[in-house]
Amino acid sequence: MKYIIFSLFFIIFFTNFSFAQSWQVSSPNGKIRATIQQLAGDGSLRYYVDYIENNQSQTVIEASKLGVTRIDQSFSQNLTYETSNTTTIDENYSMLIGKKLQLRNNANELTLTFHNSNNAKLQIIFRAYNDGVAFRYRFPETSNSNYYVTEDKTTFQLPTNSGKAWVQGYDNFRPVYEKLFQNGVAMNQGLTQFNGLAFPALFQTQSTWILLTEADLHDNFYGSHLAQYQGNGTYSLATPSPDDGNSYSAFASSTLPWTMPWRVIMIGKQLNTVVESSLVEHVSESSKIANTAWIQPGLSAWSWWSSLDSPTDFIKMKNFVDFTAGFNLPYFLVDVGWTLMGNGGNANDLINYANSKNVKLWLWYNSGGPSNDYGDQPRDLMHIQSIRRQEFARIKALGIKGVKIDYFQSDKQEIIKFYLDILRDAADFQLMVNFHGSIVPKGWSRTYPNLVSMEAVKGSEAYIFDGDNFRPNAPAHHTILPFTRNVIGPMDFTPTIIGEGREVIHLTTDVHEIALLNVFECGQTHLVDRAASYDSLPALAKTMISNLPTTWDETHLVEGYPGTHVVFARRKGENWYISGINGENQVRNLTLSLPFIATGDYLKLLLSDGEITTLTNDYPTARDINTSETTYQAPSGNTITQTMQPYGGFLMVLKRAACQNNYNLTETITTASKYEASNTIQATNIISPTANATYDAAKSILLLPGFHAQSGSVFKAYIDGCGNQ
Repeated sequence: MKYIIFSLFFIIFFTNFSFAQSWQVSSPNGKIRATIQQLAGDGSLRYYVDYIENNQSQTVIEASKLGVTRIDQSFSQNLTYETSNTTTIDENYSMLIGKKLQLRNNANELTLTFHNSNNAKLQIIFRAYNDGVAFRYRFPETSNSNYYVTEDKTTFQLPTNSGKAWVQGYDNFRPVYEKLFQNGVAMNQGLTQFNGLAFPALFQTQSTWILLTEADLHDNFYGSHLAQYQGNGTYSLATPSPDDGNSYSAFASSTLPWTMPWRVIMIGKQLNTVVESSLVEHVSESSKIANTAWIQPGLSAWSWWSSLDSPTDFIKMKNFVDFTAGFNLPYFLVDVGWTLMGNGGNANDLINYANSKNVKLWLWYNSGGPSNDYGDQPRDLMHIQSIRRQEFARIKALGIKGVKIDYFQSDKQEIIKFYLDILRDAADFQLMVNFHGSIVPKGWSRTYPNLVSMEAVKGSEAYIFDGDNFRPNAPAHHTILPFTRNVIGPMDFTPTIIGEGREVIHLTTDVHEIALLNVFECGQTHLVDRAASYDSLPALAKTMISNLPTTWDETHLVEGYPGTHVVFARRKGENWYISGINGENQVRNLTLSLPFIATGDYLKLLLSDGEITTLTNDYPTARDINTSETTYQAPSGNTITQTMQPYGGFLMVLKRAACQNNYNLTETITTASKYEASNTIQATNIISPTANATYDAAKSILLLPGFHAQSGSVFKAYIDGCGNQ
């Protein structure tokens, strides 16, 4: 349910200072406050953001510019204030992927309306959340003519004293967001080796953590990035490179009214506030897909990394289908070249074989069209809508569940429209989507929930194509991504390299690699390595991997710091999945505080590093995995100790011991039997064969003395916390 409260709100100050008017909007908890000012001299606009705690105010975003330039006129100076109003946003909504599926979007919103010297109107909309600020521009007038934005003059002015930045260089030509992040570079240091910086960008100032990105990008605008950074704390916005997209315009074009993307500033005194934030989803448009029951994210096998030509070989693909079925994985991705499949069968034969094994397939496509020059097949089935819809209808009829579409190579407006057209058409044919060679997430997974995965990351394929550079940086890189790229949406890193069967040496231990499945968040997670590598794992490791969820009811950053280590705790139902990775070449002993885990009995499954006594060529020689399966009683204010070896990790699953699939009643209940821990439904009925009963419980069912189920009767208790058991 969505509640919106309207009221008129503005504050006007007439002072001797350099600004004539000022407006403010604060977060629901009152701790974050955005102030917008109009300068008295040239009529331009500035904003700044304060963090207020214990009656002390700290400026976390210093005075920064606002404004937009259209090709026909400017909206950055000589603006005249007209009106303002505020709105309270308070809505609950659901996601199908992500770190938390049930979300509350709660913010205070301020809309300011101005006109320029030509009486053309500009609106600036600010929202203040408990974990940040977002703002966007809107031209509210109506016109069927095309208008062009040539420059977004927004800046983000950050304090540079003792500040650090985790930023990624922007690929100024054909961006794919696959550079390594700069690891805590000083904010007073210029980054002129890059033509620009990518979203998202993470900063640690003296008082707060800040992450910058954009969201709710529609087909009326291009994807923005940050301009070259000079070391002065000023981060400004840049348009896509004119060289991208084979002559597509680098400007944005639209009729009026015209609403532009949100500029998002996540703010937290602690890192977990930023990492756990869903601000990108909050500001994005709600779902356009009414029936989403067919969208079922999950783990997927993948053959391409372990054998680049495997999609052209029917026997290799058939063997991978067998592995997928035997490992109890729901999906298998058939990658580039599948239309050229031979050696005993073609793609249709593989689809029929997979269907017989109850393995659901995804298919890879080259996005094609004028925006890229890759010839990999299948190509040119996506760019033209009529051909794309025909192909989607064909593969839908064959039982295909999703498409991986690659090589977009530009952030220009025409390519943004291409992405969104694909998502709309795929939804019509009930196909999930994974974008590769793509832009970073922009909140589209809320608007189009069939978008379950995006690449835009330097992932495991870098071992093959950039191994000498990637290998020594990979452990730290793994620990930076959860604080940067993965904060804003799903990330198809393709994790979990076991041993060196692919002849790819990695510094990280095998447990570190397995833990990535839970450290990284992605609706459709692909296991990168050979089938034989996973088949060689200990039995418990195989079970834990095959049963690992990819969507979460709750996520907590337990501890960590970008570049050193990270520990996550994620909940699915009543079970907790706790994982950690070590990005440094030293033992790390952890004492983990887990107060959010409910007290009670659990079954504790653990994968941890075997002892590493020697290093050869700077990587661990031991790939041993220690496994254990023990009972565990979580106390109030629960803490757990765990050790991670150099470049190591751990994966722990706490399964509620009371959760079970079946309970056969053979006699009358004489002592109370309780399943789960709270919110009980008490059952005292005598259930006869002609009076079957079903209970729908919240988190537990309590059978009291006197309860009896006669032979032939049926008693079912649906317990939400365990999934319908």
